[in-house]
Amino acid sequence: MNFLRSNRQYPVHFTISDSYIRFVQSDRNRTFHAYGQKCLPPGVVVEGHIKERDTLGMIVDEMVDNWKLKGSKMSFCVPNEFVILRKTVVPLEIMEEELTGYLYMQLGESIHLPFEDPLLVPVLLKETEENKEVLLIASKESVLQEFSELFRESSLKPVVADLSMLAAYRTYFHLGLATNDEHVLMIQIGLKTMILSVFHQYKPVFVHHFRPSFSDESFEIVKNRRGAEYYTCHDDDETLAGQARDIVMEIQRFISYYRFNLTGGKYEISKLLVMGDHPCIEAFYRNMKEAFELEMDVQSMLQPIFQTKKGTNIPSVYTECIGLALK
Repeated sequence: MNFLRSNRQYPVHFTISDSYIRFVQSDRNRTFHAYGQKCLPPGVVVEGHIKERDTLGMIVDEMVDNWKLKGSKMSFCVPNEFVILRKTVVPLEIMEEELTGYLYMQLGESIHLPFEDPLLVPVLLKETEENKEVLLIASKESVLQEFSELFRESSLKPVVADLSMLAAYRTYFHLGLATNDEHVLMIQIGLKTMILSVFHQYKPVFVHHFRPSFSDESFEIVKNRRGAEYYTCHDDDETLAGQARDIVMEIQRFISYYRFNLTGGKYEISKLLVMGDHPCIEAFYRNMKEAFELEMDVQSMLQPIFQTKKGTNIPSVYTECIGLALK
């Protein structure tokens, strides 16, 4: 636990998964003042759904009290499970400011989504002589509202919601590592899921969710000497090797699908970018590097890059929180 004193005049930036809730606190100059996390016991949040609201509320209350966050304005990431990216085309006569309304009108007609209460965000990709190509980013509004209400009940003030993959990419971009022409496959590996998202020309173009063969019984919550909570993994080497093979195979399938199905052989993945909070992420990264480094650039964001104002390294698992602060 990082016991740096917080101040509610500074905004805070939260991310929540099935396994963790964490935050960073920053100011307008993008200076970081504090950070912290709590482990979520199995069953509290399941595939992005809040299943034990009282328990999650108590955990957030404890974080607000411990780090003196009461009254802070906040941003947070929408759970990955409820994010869909889809390319569509719209008529040329639809102005950019009219895109959102037009897309809502197309729901159930030319646009079909797997949930009934979507929140739509359009991103104009390009304009041709025939139409406009738009990337539709859809998330589930009721889930966003549920998390917003929970944060408000804990005396926080939600003002911005974002996507974890966009927040993570924003950190990568801020570091000056992104290029316009690359097709970068960002790989986020957590305790329950692996998110594969492709970015080209600084924009997301596709996202895929995969659930590796991880088991709840593999993980245990522990505390270090400073009181910080984190998960450890006690799988044996053979089990981890099998999981690593599954991950590599899924990435290989995705790379092939992207090249031949999504882009018709026109484009291919040029870089892998690995990040995440799985306890064995370093081992998975080494396995990926060995499998792919002859074909493409393989990078990671697994080392501390940012520091607090007092010079404390912020662990790499806060990449998405930092990306929210950089927005």
